[in-house]
Amino acid sequence: MANLDTTRFDRLPEEEILRRIGALLATAIVRSGRLRSRNAKVRADRGDEPDARIDPLRLIADPLERRIAEYLHFTGAASPVELRQALGLRPRSLTRALARLRRNGLCEVVGQTRAARYQLRSDFTQN
Repeated sequence: MANLDTTRFDRLPEEEILRRIGALLATAIVRSGRLRSRNAKVRADRGDEPDARIDPLRLIADPLERRIAEYLHFTGAASPVELRQALGLRPRSLTRALARLRRNGLCEVVGQTRAARYQLRSDFTQN
């Protein structure tokens, strides 16, 4: 374990450490496929909740775009490098999927050049 350096993150601010922990947890949740709690799933199966069966992220047909949207939903804004590392994607595949999400109005870019981060849109009044 020569790559394990326990002092590697000592100089990072607490906010950055928490953001990285959140990103790791979101990655684990997305990869596990368990995005909804067990109780919510039981209520949805019984039909107790009126719109329980309609999950907006499940309306995305392309599995790659859905994975990206789920990741952004749980982690918030993320850079392309973070998305690529967390989801294990090729750069070109990620670029195409993000372009389709932006073109369809589901995703937006915050910032420019290297500081650009992608996030899901929450305001659809302009559509």
